[in-house]
Amino acid sequence: MASLSEAIGAIIKRKRTRDRLTQNDLGAKVGVSGSYISAVEAGNTSPRIAEVEGIAQVFRTTALEMISEAASSETKIYSDSRREQEALLSIFTTLSPDRRQQVYEFVLFQRDLQDRNDDKRNN
Repeated sequence: MASLSEAIGAIIKRKRTRDRLTQNDLGAKVGVSGSYISAVEAGNTSPRIAEVEGIAQVFRTTALEMISEAASSETKIYSDSRREQEALLSIFTTLSPDRRQQVYEFVLFQRDLQDRNDDKRNN
């Protein structure tokens, strides 16, 4: 079982890659070096609470949520498709309500188009 520091490091790495940030990018936003972020992600060092709070702000969450996720007894396995879903959701939440509605309608259109193509192939 991973330690809390290792679990927090894994969460930071997952969120950082989801948001397409380098370790240096994230470090610059928080006021630490990229090599420090690397050490945290690898579980080689434990981040201070102030740093977890800063990192959480970058990821539009709270330190408490990140720590709770890390302390969760459930093992979370993230596939590439799950990472893509989280990345899309992260972008979606930054859109205005009008743009969200447009995206929603476009996705429904794409799903219907796919269903029709699937029906053609099966007939």
